[in-house]
Amino acid sequence: MAASARELGLTAAAVLAAVGAIALVRAPLWATERQVKERYDVYVLPPPDELKVLALGYDSAVADLIWSHVMVEQGLHTEARRRFDNLGKFYDALHALDPTWRRPYLFAETLFTFTAETPPLEDVLKAREVLERGVAARPLDGELWADLGYYTSFYAPPSFLEPDHPELAKAWRADGIRFLERAAELSGGKAEVGWSAITAASALWKKGETEATLRFLRRALAVTEDENLRAYIRAQLAALGASTDPAIERAFTARYQRFWPFFGKSRALLLGPPRDPARCAGAGHGAEPECAASWLEWAEREGGDPWLDER
Repeated sequence: MAASARELGLTAAAVLAAVGAIALVRAPLWATERQVKERYDVYVLPPPDELKVLALGYDSAVADLIWSHVMVEQGLHTEARRRFDNLGKFYDALHALDPTWRRPYLFAETLFTFTAETPPLEDVLKAREVLERGVAARPLDGELWADLGYYTSFYAPPSFLEPDHPELAKAWRADGIRFLERAAELSGGKAEVGWSAITAASALWKKGETEATLRFLRRALAVTEDENLRAYIRAQLAALGASTDPAIERAFTARYQRFWPFFGKSRALLLGPPRDPARCAGAGHGAEPECAASWLEWAEREGGDPWLDER
């Protein structure tokens, strides 16, 4: 009995001594740890091409793992108020593994620019690069085209490019109008995509881009089938003092029905003008209107946008 009590006392004394030792050592270590800040990220993945080989055919699974890591790291970096230095490299890896995966493209603008501090120009340019990869990999995705158009025309120029890069901002706005035009063409039955494109483009009018906005609204009126959206576009055109003559729409309808007489606008816009592969394969005819890959390209080769003229 006495031996048990003595052992219990020794155990208690040892525990108390250990607690005291830990407290004495922990206090200075804690003070040191609070002064240490993580400032740089280490990227441990191989280059994109080598990573695709190392995936051993499980490209989508590896892309899922990388995307999960990106989302967690973005949250940790935001909490620590640090820039995610390797975000662009992770996006390069994702593109190499699964270029048609839609979700990363939809988050690109936010991940690159929604940070504790103003993002550097490198990240602003990288966000556009990623979005352009998205529309190249998914050319019929109207929502991605709308995101790209919104970013390049309405969001990035006033937020990150002006006043230090005014010429770049102007060029981006011009590009953004073309991207939004494509989004409107691909909206089809997705009215929210068309509304998003129209709203972003209309905001450019306030930035002094009246001519570009007018051209976009007329094209959108010609290709949009949603009646509520068409009424809104007509109101916007009326506010700009522009014609909303239905003859413009009839001219466009006549042009696409010349190629696809049995289809509606949405399907005709998705299919695009037919091409003769044998004729268009050579260098001699590649620039002809009959060899255009899209309606926008076809219209430009025909001499601009003749169905959008006010007449």
